[in-house]
Amino acid sequence: MSEKACSTCRFITTGNICPRCRTPTLSDDFSGLIIIFDTEGSAIAKVMNIKKKGRYALKVR
Repeated sequence: MSEKACSTCRFITTGNICPRCRTPTLSDDFSGLIIIFDTEGSAIAKVMNIKKKGRYALKVR
């Protein structure tokens, strides 16, 4: 299965519905990858407004 990124929260998944925000708006056209382990201590997570650890796309088209 190919990976897709959620257009709403940018979470990367292989399913057809985003497991984080439950929206079906996924795109296989995304760029960049960031993995967040510590949402409290990560400046990038704060800038991107990420509240849960996981794999996220930097840009989703």
